[in-house]
Amino acid sequence: MAIFNIYLDLDKEYLELIKDSYKTIVILAIFQLLVIMSNSTSNNIIENSLKGSFLNDNFMTLLIFVLIGYCGYYLVMDKIINFE
Repeated sequence: MAIFNIYLDLDKEYLELIKDSYKTIVILAIFQLLVIMSNSTSNNIIENSLKGSFLNDNFMTLLIFVLIGYCGYYLVMDKIINFE
């Protein structure tokens, strides 16, 4: 049960669009916050993670940040606001 339940009189497909948009915004915001706070010496973590060898350190950092973003959504933000 969420803290805030927002009832919208919309079709199911539009409600799913709003939920997915909310999920994407939360995940990207958490990801951006982690990138800024990481004090990484490289300015472009995404570009550096996709270069070089498979599963390099930058890629693993990127993967962990994205997974933390998903966990932040499903374990915290999804419990705060619910669209119905």
